[in-house]
Amino acid sequence: MTTTPTSDPAFEARVARLGERLRAAGHAVERIDTHISTVLLAGDAAYKLKKPVDFGFVDFTSAARRCHFCQREVELNRRFAPDLYLGVETLAGAAAGEDDECMVHMRRFDLAATLDRLLPAGRADGAMIARFARTLAATHAAGAAPAADAGFGRPALVARQILATLEAPLADTLPAGLAGQLSTRVAALGPRFAARRAAGHVRDCHGDLHLSNVVCLAGELHAFDCIEFDDALRVIDTLADAAFLLMDLDHHGGGELANVFFNDYLEASGDVDGLDLLPVYLAYRSLIRAKVALLGGADDAAARARAARHVALAARYLEPAGRAGLVITHGLSGSGKSHAARRLATRRGFLQLRSDVERRRIAGLELDADSASPAGAGLYTRAHSQATYAHLAACARRALAAGFSVIVDAAFLERDQRRVFGKLAAELGAPFHVLACSAPLEELRARIETRRARGDDPSEATLEVLERQQAAVEPPVADEHTLCITPDELARDEVCARLGRPRPGCTPT
Repeated sequence: MTTTPTSDPAFEARVARLGERLRAAGHAVERIDTHISTVLLAGDAAYKLKKPVDFGFVDFTSAARRCHFCQREVELNRRFAPDLYLGVETLAGAAAGEDDECMVHMRRFDLAATLDRLLPAGRADGAMIARFARTLAATHAAGAAPAADAGFGRPALVARQILATLEAPLADTLPAGLAGQLSTRVAALGPRFAARRAAGHVRDCHGDLHLSNVVCLAGELHAFDCIEFDDALRVIDTLADAAFLLMDLDHHGGGELANVFFNDYLEASGDVDGLDLLPVYLAYRSLIRAKVALLGGADDAAARARAARHVALAARYLEPAGRAGLVITHGLSGSGKSHAARRLATRRGFLQLRSDVERRRIAGLELDADSASPAGAGLYTRAHSQATYAHLAACARRALAAGFSVIVDAAFLERDQRRVFGKLAAELGAPFHVLACSAPLEELRARIETRRARGDDPSEATLEVLERQQAAVEPPVADEHTLCITPDELARDEVCARLGRPRPGCTPT
């Protein structure tokens, strides 16, 4: 943010008049400027005025346009932070013939509460990020789809938006091959962009979801300041919207929090289908931030360094090192499979696919719903279990083909179930391992009873289920032993390294 006023004397006079009014009401006034807005902070309120500027991508030169976009800003942002956006107010003209000035009235918040400030201060945690990821997925699902004849999300527009990042001021700073690589990938993905739109994944989103546009209010994260001035930048693939925050978490060293966001967003949305597009969307978002850094200070060494880091991150998204791997869990209910799988997913960014969640998804249930299924019936019939494992295999195939390592969190009590996934890994040239979990019988029983009492876990296992599993389990045989690792071994970097590469852009912890 800057504190530089505009060169428009009439606008500055209106800002001064508003400031005088607020001070007369007994408030100290603080001014903050961005390229397109001026914000006055006073008491528990914030008043945001749009500057009379025209940068091509945004035109606020007329009072009518500024008022229109103030209304749009409030309307659109209330989807994400309804308590933050209080409405639109009018600053009356000072003289006859002078237009009234519209402004967005917001609830003031602590500037140290935005995610870009919380993260380096150690004040953002995984639970907070997970809840936000799930809320974002729900908001995306509820977003309006574009009209059938609209251009939003169509391949030609998506390609133009992505490839525009390769133009000035980045054109002369990109490493050899990156522009060509991105262009080739975008051209090849044309049919996929069209398929995503046809499948309903293009929605009215946020459009500018970086860390400084997410704020913590009463312990919960909320997005704010979405793009209101250009619908084409906001009505986009939902995964392109989520990619902005994931990229910015990576860029700011979010590490495990980035992996939490990645997994919880994908689990809540179920959007494994879009993973082949995610590296390109991540690179696109990183190049946008590189371009913004240079536009804001091409002669500033810090800005150039920031842009260079973003360009390097974009290159890592497009061409990660190593091979994506497949890990499956094995063990009775209560043996710690999900806990161990989550450790790997959080530390290295593996995609965690949970049978307890996917079983409900394919049945059309809410992901946290209690199916009230007795052991061996309802969601736990032989047929539904087979369908669940087939669905998990299909999701794992898509993720591996897109370049993402996967851990499938399921019981895998039968050898044939494990062999299916081993063959899948072999077919795709992916390293394959079995994360074997175990615990004493009394501990298994205690964990199951505790979990059932809490009621906060997707597992519906009971002591009856445990007894049935004990009677049916087929332990790994000799040819599987070399594939098996234990949860304790996940603490060893050399073991984790051979399981498969970390998520592209992720720095393992």
